[in-house]
Amino acid sequence: MALLEVNGIIKRFGGLVAVNDLSLSLDKGQILGLIGPNGAGKTTAFNMISGFYKPDEGEVNFEGEKINGLRPDQICKLGLARTFQVVKPFPRLSVRDNVMVGAYNRTNKRSEARKKALEIIEFLGMQDLSEA
Repeated sequence: MALLEVNGIIKRFGGLVAVNDLSLSLDKGQILGLIGPNGAGKTTAFNMISGFYKPDEGEVNFEGEKINGLRPDQICKLGLARTFQVVKPFPRLSVRDNVMVGAYNRTNKRSEARKKALEIIEFLGMQDLSEA
């Protein structure tokens, strides 16, 4: 079973079809890029997957459960969140502590947030920068 499955999602804004029949599948540990020119519907697709927009048609499944129709905060608590193009780290925090900020979406425990942050930093091969 795929971690994320998008099946035939469509989003219309009046007469404009911003996303037309997008399907994709993403397995755990896989990294996938979505590319295209300005106006191609990339941001609209991410907004549908993360719950900011509800697809007019199609379905989004995360870990085998249908998530379209859920609010962004509900989807985030399941473990799926989006970031925005203008990313600004907290300048007085280390890389590890910046990554920990995101981990607090899933836990209130510092030890668990730290453990998850270190796992992510290792996955990205950034161990040497952890304390920077």
